[in-house]
Parts: sequence; C-alpha cells; structure tokens
Amino acid sequence: MFKERIAVSAALLPLAALLTACVPAGNAASGPPPLPVVGVAHPASALVGERLEYTGRIEPAQRVEVRSRVAGYLAAIKFRDGQVVKQGDPLFVIDQRPFLAARDRTRAGLAQAKARQTLAAAQLQRLMRTHETGASSAEELDRARAEAEGAQAAVMMAQAELRNAELELEFSTITAPISGKLSDRRADVGNYVAGGAAQGGALTTIVSLSPVRVTVDITEADFQRLRRQPRLPEQVQLQFDGASAPLRADIDFIDNEASSKSGTVRVRASLPNLDHALLPGYFARVSIAATEPQPRLTVPDAAIQSEPLRKLVLVVDAEGKVAPRAVQLGGLVGAQRVVLAGLSAQDQVIVSGAQRVKPGERVQLAPAAGAKPAPAGGAGVSAAAARGKGA
Repeated sequence: MFKERIAVSAALLPLAALLTACVPAGNAASGPPPLPVVGVAHPASALVGERLEYTGRIEPAQRVEVRSRVAGYLAAIKFRDGQVVKQGDPLFVIDQRPFLAARDRTRAGLAQAKARQTLAAAQLQRLMRTHETGASSAEELDRARAEAEGAQAAVMMAQAELRNAELELEFSTITAPISGKLSDRRADVGNYVAGGAAQGGALTTIVSLSPVRVTVDITEADFQRLRRQPRLPEQVQLQFDGASAPLRADIDFIDNEASSKSGTVRVRASLPNLDHALLPGYFARVSIAATEPQPRLTVPDAAIQSEPLRKLVLVVDAEGKVAPRAVQLGGLVGAQRVVLAGLSAQDQVIVSGAQRVKPGERVQLAPAAGAKPAPAGGAGVSAAAARGKGA
C-alpha cells in the first residue's frame, strides 16, 4: 500500500510543476496597494465683509381703499379686476339722476336768490335818493339796506349749495386716486353704496407698483454694529425666491426710536420696480453690510468636516500624508466658506476624496476639478450663517 502511494505522488509532481508554470508572475507575489487619490486646492483669497441677514416684506409706496363719498345705487363698473390704472381713470359710476336733479334745483334756487338781490338793490337805490330829499325816513333806509345785504347773503348761500350739488355729481363717478394696480371689485352693479368712510365699505383697493419699499426690523445690537461703522449703510441687497441675481434698494428711512415691545429699529429701503415684477406682500431676504470688506481665505463648504467640539479640514502635509486642521469659520460666499483662522494660503486642502482617507495616511495628489475661487471685490457673508457654522 505504501509503495502505491509513493508511485501516485511521483506521478503528480510533473502536473504540479506544469500548473505552477501557468500562473502569472504578478499573482505569485502581490505588491503594495496603490495610494488613494485625493483632490486638493489652495485656499482662495477674497475681499469679504460680514453682512446682516433679515426677512423683509415688500410694501407699496401708496395703498388706498377706494370708497364712495356719496350714497346711491351702483350703475356701472369701468375696470377689470386686477387692472393697472392711472390716476383719474373712472372706476365706478353711481346712478347720477338724483344728483343731476339736485344740481338743477340748486341752480333754480340761485336764480331766485339773484332775482331777490336785484330787487333789494333797486329798492335800496330808490330809498337812498328819496332820503336825500327827505321823502323817506332813516328807518326805511336802514330796512332797505338790511334787505339788500340779506339778499346778497342768500345768493352766496345758493352758490355754495350749487357747488356742493356739483361736487356730489362729480363724486358719483369714482375715479382712481393714484396710479397703480387694482384689486377685485367688492360690489356689483345694482348694489346700494353707502357714502362716507364711516358707513361705506371699500369698493376695491389700489396699490402703487413703482416704486416699492421693503421694511425690516433690526435688533438693537445689530443697529449698534451699523452705527459703529464710519457711516451708516446707504443700500441693502434683496434676494427673492426664483430670482437669479440680488437687487439693490436705497435706504430712505430709519425710525427715530426703537420699539418698546420688541427692541427693534425699523429700517426702510425703496427700489424703482419699473417692470412691476415685485408685488406688495412678497417676502425678501434682506442683506445689510455690517463691516468693511477685508481679505479672507475661503475653501469649498463641502470640505468642512464637523466634530463635537470643533470644525476642521483635511490637508496634505509636506510628507504627502493626511493631517487634520482645526479652523475658525465665517459665513458663506456662494459655495465657499470663509476661514477666519487655522489655514494659510499655501496649505493643500483636500476638497474631493476626503471620505476615502484618514489622518496619517499617505495619499496621491490630483488637482481638484471642482475647486473654484471665491468671488473677489467686496463679497459679503451672512452674520447669521457665520454664527450657525462658526468654530
């Protein structure tokens, strides 16, 4: 039995040698694994100023509730809901027949008063001549003079009543008090309209569209920061949902006192809105410059890593190894994060592939295709964002 095993083993040796010869040389002894590849970029430099971020609301420069000054039944509506109108355009017409009758009645009353004035003046002239000859007494002259003055007063009263009747006739056509955009109608033809602000409800509203204003309430602490600048800001930046670029608005009003309830100061800015793209009631993100622009380093915000007690980035040192670097952060400038401390312009920051490496590991460098420098020339960062992602 033992001799048979030796014979089988001897027969297998040439086959083993043949299989060994067929194995590639590279698999016989595997080499060290390749170094992980990471993308690196130097921190960019930009002029960055800290900015205050608030939420504001667009308000019209003028807003008017259109009401009727006289009472009557609505006879016609001269606009479409939501129409843009000019000042003086007719909006509503109240049945004018009662006002036409009142005007004609006061005209007749004025004519009667003038006739009485003419008669009283003629009688006064006659009595003045007869009084000179002694044919009439002083008492009769005084009575005639009083009647002439009363007739003149009656004419003046009739004239005032006529002007009032003409005004009511004019008010029966309700016109646009300002240029702007109308809301919908609040009454239909045939409804009775009460006159005066106390009794009558608004028939519609009209708001001006150019210019428009944005109002924000700034906290007392932030307002003091603005006052510590060489001069108060003259403009704010506005960002709207769906808008590709921010707009600028000129600050035209700062309240003279802080609110006793909220401790905030009201600041208002205006912008032309010539294309009527902004409607009253829109929300806007309002950004106000809080500091003068200063040179700062920025890195892609995606390169920032978080630990419980610090923020850090991974850099590649002179030996080609990964090293963590604690940083103090500012706000965002686009997709770039401002670094206040912890980096130099010569550091090689890992901006891609950081999830595949760990500190102390040797890596292979590759230029970061997605690394873009921060915009220069006075870019701003949000103070709220800086507080939210600070070190």
